[in-house]
Amino acid sequence: MHDNTGGPARPGQAARGGTPDAVRYEGARLIVGDGRQVVEQGAILVRNGLIESIGHQDHVTSVPAEHTVSLHGRTVIPALINPHGHIGYWKGAGADAAHFSTANVLDHLRRLAYHGVGVFQSLGTDRDDIEIRLRDLQRRGALDDDDLAVLFSAGSGIVAPTPESSNGGPFFAIDAVHEASGPQDARRHVRALAAKKADAVKFWLDDRHGTKARLRPDVYRAIIEEAHAHGLKTAAHIYTVDDAKEAVRAGADILAHLPRTPEPDAELLDLLTTRDVAVFTSMSIQRPDGEAWLDDPALGDLLADEAVAELRARIRRNAPQPLFDTVEAYARMEHTLRTFVDAGVRVVFSADTGLLTQVPGFAEHRELEALVAAGLSPLTVIQLATQRSAELLGLGDRGTLEAGKRADFVVLDADPLVDITHSRRIESVYFHGRRVDRARLRERVWSDQ
Repeated sequence: MHDNTGGPARPGQAARGGTPDAVRYEGARLIVGDGRQVVEQGAILVRNGLIESIGHQDHVTSVPAEHTVSLHGRTVIPALINPHGHIGYWKGAGADAAHFSTANVLDHLRRLAYHGVGVFQSLGTDRDDIEIRLRDLQRRGALDDDDLAVLFSAGSGIVAPTPESSNGGPFFAIDAVHEASGPQDARRHVRALAAKKADAVKFWLDDRHGTKARLRPDVYRAIIEEAHAHGLKTAAHIYTVDDAKEAVRAGADILAHLPRTPEPDAELLDLLTTRDVAVFTSMSIQRPDGEAWLDDPALGDLLADEAVAELRARIRRNAPQPLFDTVEAYARMEHTLRTFVDAGVRVVFSADTGLLTQVPGFAEHRELEALVAAGLSPLTVIQLATQRSAELLGLGDRGTLEAGKRADFVVLDADPLVDITHSRRIESVYFHGRRVDRARLRERVWSDQ
């Protein structure tokens, strides 16, 4: 297959000026992403960036040999979708307000794509509308680079002002979030977000373990009501069961964290299930998992040795987790996760990427590992990170490997159903049927460090 310049075209790339070629990917184990289906010796026929057919390789239309890609011995999963992180602040070994820039947001979108993340939502820490502007450029097709994760943004989130102290927003973005002085001020801010077509509204309800002011009920109710009036979902940052109940009763659509104390009761389960509230997992940011993950070669692909060494030193002195409570608290979170899944709560993948030890692109794979370690099956975990996330973001065109959906998928050289950390063993990534140039992404990331 060749383009009109005489050079080789990547599989799935249309010849310029002609009808796009159909490409058949055959021989792989296909994990559909719906939590159930696995196709052995499968094939995917891709045309115009969409999956035309999928199934056992004997039942999928053949194409000329030069349009066939052998994936024998490989496993294919849908591209990951992370609806909860914070983009643009991470650099080196940590997050800081000084790092935020257009260039750094783009750097993170490259890192995410390299690691097989197709869509990323930054939840409430936009600064000077940089995320919103880049998102809009991307949606208009006005960015030069196609090999990027798709960006969603909630713009600037909302917190309560804490008199004579900083507010309770993220430590790296306390000056970027909006301090709501009252219900009317909160409504004005939500209307401004709606005018920018923000993808969601984020608010921090909790008091950071008694150290910050909480949003008053009349303020967060106003936030939710105004957001819903403009067709926007709301995500509440909570940590306790009581905070979770308050947020859900007020109409919040998403809990950005699992409540950590006490254990969930029947009332909370009933509220979450009857109102179909989504609950983000956000486990790995709290997980006391030591430092062995720092030795994973996939992390070193895009992270300098000096940054790895700094992270290792911080972990050894127990410094990188200001939000972490105790090992016992994490065990409660694992129990809560299992309880929610068993009760039918709409649990959705979330890596809370971009702060502490949550390295953009790699954090998503640490989250997969944390969820399996908590007791969920790899099939379920992959579903949370693909189909469930796509549904939450309203992306009906992706999230599973099905006919009619975008050909956004990741080819692995090992099976994540055997070991979920094999999700990091990426051979190739495809967005809209087009093979992502991971080598070029890696070169660009290293040149910008």
